[in-house]
Amino acid sequence: MSTLPNIEAHSRAASVQAGPSGRVRRRLEPLLLHTLLIIFCIIVLFPIGYVILTSLAPSRTALGRGFFNAESQLFFGHYTRLLSNSRFLVYILNSAINSIGGAALTTFCVALAGYAFARFRFRGRRALLAFLLALLMLPNLTNLIPLYKLASDLQLRDTYLIMILVYASYGVPLGIWIMKGFFESIPRELEEAAAVDGAGLWTMLWRIIIPLALPGLTSVMIINFVYNWNDFLTALILLSSTAMKTATVGLFDFQNQLSGNDNELLAAACVIIMLPGILIFLVARNAFLEGIAEGAVKG
Repeated sequence: MSTLPNIEAHSRAASVQAGPSGRVRRRLEPLLLHTLLIIFCIIVLFPIGYVILTSLAPSRTALGRGFFNAESQLFFGHYTRLLSNSRFLVYILNSAINSIGGAALTTFCVALAGYAFARFRFRGRRALLAFLLALLMLPNLTNLIPLYKLASDLQLRDTYLIMILVYASYGVPLGIWIMKGFFESIPRELEEAAAVDGAGLWTMLWRIIIPLALPGLTSVMIINFVYNWNDFLTALILLSSTAMKTATVGLFDFQNQLSGNDNELLAAACVIIMLPGILIFLVARNAFLEGIAEGAVKG
């Protein structure tokens, strides 16, 4: 009991010795942290902001004469020109089909596989999880030649099917780890109560577990959609037909169609291409963050 007053006395003495310097340090630390974060945000957002401003400038104004002046006016003609170009719209449509299809198939597969890894104990479970984790370390560049050979042998090049299957396979390892952690956060008592009421495994899964796991599934869907939408190398290798090219690959062909160096029109195309991922994240950001947090904590 006598040691407690001594400890309190030492702590008071230490706080007195720290004095103003300790209070200054506590105030400077968050200020320094916020300053670094602001600088980092400016570095990251400046290229995006510059591209947006360039897309809203009249031709040969943003990069040639300088956009940031008092006489500058917003010009939306580049977006009108793009949205009236049928080939550019085909590129966007192809990207949407491939990205949504691949992300949806990935989400369906990892919902079943993640539940199996979370609830069942079977031989080789740890080895399979380690193998899936190792797959995340492999660059997709190493898969392109085998994928090209496989798609050619099966006569699936320049088809939506091959792109959807490949994109779906890309997202499975990470998706399983995320959903495994999310399913482990759902109490088993819910399944036990449903089993007592006579619910089978599939009824329990689709009517109880999957609705509760929607934030995690939303996270998987968003991550894979954005990755598929931004993919360039896989689409470049597997798609050669102009009618099947995606937005990222078709942007280069679209650039060759332009007369002269129309940087403002290309900037507008870049803005349109990056909008879907940003809008989807803004709409579903709460579910996305919740799914990532639950998967990270339990996974």
